[in-house]
Amino acid sequence: MRKILTIKILLIIYSIILKANEPINNEKNFFLMKGNIGNIPITIYLYIDNNDKKISGKYYYNNIKQFINISGKLNDDNSFYIDEYINNNFNTGRFEGNISNFIFSGMWFSPSRENRFEFSFAISQDNTINKMRIISSTLTLKSDERANFTATKEALIIDNNKNIKEINKISMNINQLQSIEYSDISKKLKDSILESYNIWQEAQSQSRNFEVENNIKVSYIDNNIISFNIYDYAYTGGLHGIYTSIPYIYSIKTGDRIGRKISDLIENPYDLDLISLMRTKLLRSFSDNDFFDFYSIELSDIYDITPTGIKFIWPVYKIAGYSTGIIEIEFSFYELKPFIKKNSDFEYLFNN
Repeated sequence: MRKILTIKILLIIYSIILKANEPINNEKNFFLMKGNIGNIPITIYLYIDNNDKKISGKYYYNNIKQFINISGKLNDDNSFYIDEYINNNFNTGRFEGNISNFIFSGMWFSPSRENRFEFSFAISQDNTINKMRIISSTLTLKSDERANFTATKEALIIDNNKNIKEINKISMNINQLQSIEYSDISKKLKDSILESYNIWQEAQSQSRNFEVENNIKVSYIDNNIISFNIYDYAYTGGLHGIYTSIPYIYSIKTGDRIGRKISDLIENPYDLDLISLMRTKLLRSFSDNDFFDFYSIELSDIYDITPTGIKFIWPVYKIAGYSTGIIEIEFSFYELKPFIKKNSDFEYLFNN
């Protein structure tokens, strides 16, 4: 009897430990939205967290196309506010309003509130892709005596009411999972985090902090292509963690990943005029001494789409030391047009 009781107690303790180590899932929704501030058209990449109703994302005026960062909150009574920021810390305005039939409307105010304009925006019905669910799985274990474990990983499901196979193909590819079912994706995320946790425990390594973070954001979207930026960070000991920011660009028409190499975009990456323009752009933010060998730098194979042009990205340690971080420069469509490969998947961007 005593033996049976002991086994039951151990099972209870074991179940409590398992429960404590169970990753927690959360979900946020992405919406591609269009509307106006006053009479000026705008495009918004909007995220709403299902847990705390926080709003985040970015928007641009269609006649300027420079992203402005936004953050805010959706209240229980369907009222909301959204603050906008330049360079993440300089407030340039605020949206205040209400949601009705998923139309956001109200008043935009300047920081002084002296200038104000009516606004309205809603989900873009002109775009093939305009909604998606982003699933996030997190496990955080804190210890006063040893080290802490934190892991967050994300995946997404593109809304596809018309069941277009190419759109499902994009969802499956970006998640590296042959499924678009929430339960399958949720399980894969949890399993991946638990695998990291088990490695951390077995290595032990419990005297060392462990932190991994993975998140997905939409960089650009139209009816031809969609680009996601996947950010990965990992710290498993040592002086600092390692992080990457990699674009994944897809053709909406075929569902295939495109833009994997520079030759998909540029006719001749070694064109002297192009290299000279690249160096000029790098020296606007850095000095030549910041790089390992400034005059040997080549145009990066990693690039992303923005509403105004092409952003080239060099990972940490690629052309400079860790303290310099990820290096990015952007060419406008006008600047890069003379160098674009004919009949590429991106040529249409340079003809607008």
